[in-house]
Amino acid sequence: MKPESTNTPYSDLFREIGMKLKFSADRKLADVELNGQQGRMIGYIYENQDRGVIQKDLATQFNRKGASITSMLQGLEKKGYIKRIVPENNERQKNIYVLEKGIALIEEFQDVFAEIEGNITKGLTKNEAEQLKTLLTKVSHNL
Repeated sequence: MKPESTNTPYSDLFREIGMKLKFSADRKLADVELNGQQGRMIGYIYENQDRGVIQKDLATQFNRKGASITSMLQGLEKKGYIKRIVPENNERQKNIYVLEKGIALIEEFQDVFAEIEGNITKGLTKNEAEQLKTLLTKVSHNL
């Protein structure tokens, strides 16, 4: 473990944990040429496509800029995981849907992310895991 900065120990730990989580997810999803963010995005689209997911929803959900979301969607579309359709009643937006190829990956993603979630709380008691979730929720609301 690296020595933490005396000025920013919490930020340093969050950054280190975030990088480890991203690396772990990306490594597990590399076989299908996706990264963890794209995997979570496909899952979110699938779970919410009945209500009409649009790019703005993804930018809000994943706290990303529009250009970043556009790039990710273009990659997912090019690989045949999603499609974007302009609805008849609103030609200014595109609803996003997961295609069969993407649906086949969702179950695999769920297993990957469940394993990562398990690693986060490995070694913690059930009570400690709940406390961690409560504290992290508070921290998230503070930011």
